[in-house]
Amino acid sequence: MSLKGIMAISGMPGLYKILAQSKNGFIVESLADKKRLPVASTQRITMLEDITMYCTSRDASLKEVMLKMKENDSASAAINPKADGNELKKFFETILPDYDQNRVYNSDIQKVIKWYQTLKDHVTFEDEAEEDTKEDALVEEVKEMAEGDKKAKSKKTHKEDVHSKADVGLNKASTEKKVASVKTRKKV
Repeated sequence: MSLKGIMAISGMPGLYKILAQSKNGFIVESLADKKRLPVASTQRITMLEDITMYCTSRDASLKEVMLKMKENDSASAAINPKADGNELKKFFETILPDYDQNRVYNSDIQKVIKWYQTLKDHVTFEDEAEEDTKEDALVEEVKEMAEGDKKAKSKKTHKEDVHSKADVGLNKASTEKKVASVKTRKKV
């Protein structure tokens, strides 16, 4: 298994693997305890394959960082994600020497270490020649659903604005008609 199809969900601990699509989102499985959960398309998700780390020369993908951590597995396994900031920075400098120390926070380093410790038994970080097309298609559908939901929300608010303006116009027109009918009654 590769990093494709692995996600972090905001507000939910751990990492999850995409299994299937449902009508309102998708079904995921926790990598820690293998529990299956439905996830709505409105929840904030982050696909691990899309994450990059800030570096001084260029941004490094999470896959590259994980490969370097695997090469230095003895140090990666020994580091505690809850260690103090200086220790985390020293460790990360051995893994990724040119990372941007101003933009990469201790919490980011902690997440990467936790994710590596979770994924090292489940994922091969090497480039795979053959990708599973079904998994790729499912990942693309999830991304499209997340983007589509954001667009739908923005369209919905625009439609609500248009309807409320139209309602105000209708109310104004109907009020003018009532006033005109009252005026004509008084003349008679």
